[in-house]
Amino acid sequence: MEQEAGGGKRKPESGISRAIQALLDRQGVPERRRNTTLEAAAGMKYQQVRRRMSGETSWNVDEIKRLASHFGEPVFKLLGALVDDAGQPAVLKVAGLHLACSVWPGDAITGDKAVGPLVAVQEEGAGIWDVLPASDAAGRAVFGVRRLIFEAEEPRRVAVIDDEEATAQAIVQVLCQKGLEAISYSNSEHIRSALETTTFDGYIVDWQLAVSGTREILQLIRTRTSTAPLILLTDTLTDNQETEFEEVTTTFRAQLFEKPTRTLILFNALTLGFATQRRQYG
Repeated sequence: MEQEAGGGKRKPESGISRAIQALLDRQGVPERRRNTTLEAAAGMKYQQVRRRMSGETSWNVDEIKRLASHFGEPVFKLLGALVDDAGQPAVLKVAGLHLACSVWPGDAITGDKAVGPLVAVQEEGAGIWDVLPASDAAGRAVFGVRRLIFEAEEPRRVAVIDDEEATAQAIVQVLCQKGLEAISYSNSEHIRSALETTTFDGYIVDWQLAVSGTREILQLIRTRTSTAPLILLTDTLTDNQETEFEEVTTTFRAQLFEKPTRTLILFNALTLGFATQRRQYG
């Protein structure tokens, strides 16, 4: 953690900050990259992250939800740190399913003591628990289950910026069917307003917006996030435009597709971008 300006003593870490540090430990994020990783994950400025992690200001629920979604961990696990009872990482193994969850183990169970339908078993050396029916844990050291939380991961949020309403809605419909939260914006002013209060995990931008200023929109997006997948759509791609688009895609780290493009291809490009982002930032 960083020391406050002026050489004063840093404030003690909050429970949630300790939980976030533990999350970064699990994700293998190096100490030197932790604040920048959180900056990208939560869609915040570096100084905001520094103040929260040092205890100068508090994390709010929306920020915690964005962190949990980015790292694929239950929100409750982080919020539980506020009462110093965050639970343990676990896998629920029932009917052939393996679901990530958090468990609050109870007392060790001996003999034929009544235990209810589920028990917790700690994987030796793995630092993680299995939660399974008692009948599947014969011969193993088992613990009761005080509480069990399974939480579906928050859907990725994608901005679709295209002044052709029919095209934008078609993309939004398919992306939503694929489990993303896609929102359409018909012009540059609308997306500028949205970016003041909303964080997106990915962007699809029509290069030929009716109102000029697409390059400025791309620059604004990249000031908000350097790693979110960014897709450009263009109606035509001539030989004369290749040099321009080569410069644009390099400058803004964007992928280029020529219309009409199957939405499944756009979805796959977003999914690959999300996976690359997660590997890069833990």
